[in-house]
Amino acid sequence: MKDQDLFIKELIQLFPSLKEEFLDEDYRDSMTFQIGRFKRFIQQAIAKNDLITFDVMVDFLTKNLPLVDKRVQNAIYLSFLGKLDFSKNPDFKKRLGLHLGEAYTNIENYNNSPRNNRGTE
Repeated sequence: MKDQDLFIKELIQLFPSLKEEFLDEDYRDSMTFQIGRFKRFIQQAIAKNDLITFDVMVDFLTKNLPLVDKRVQNAIYLSFLGKLDFSKNPDFKKRLGLHLGEAYTNIENYNNSPRNNRGTE
């Protein structure tokens, strides 16, 4: 099983532009901050119609999510996948593949279910 540090190290190898922020002292110890930064990075790829970056991300997550612990998986599903916005480029959602696509749809359905939209927080 991969740990969080190895997962982040491999993510930085794939996307070197994330290195400085991921390893910054304010981000280094927070999976939530790191995954939030990754989400903004991929959101920019969606906005720029950058299929290569998006497809590399899908491939990486498809291969690595089954290998990491539940904490990392939850961070990816909830802080990353569940927060991606495909409204300006809906074709990208189709590129998520089977597993990530199902997970995205499940999160989207959960977030849009009536019991979660009562406005009680």
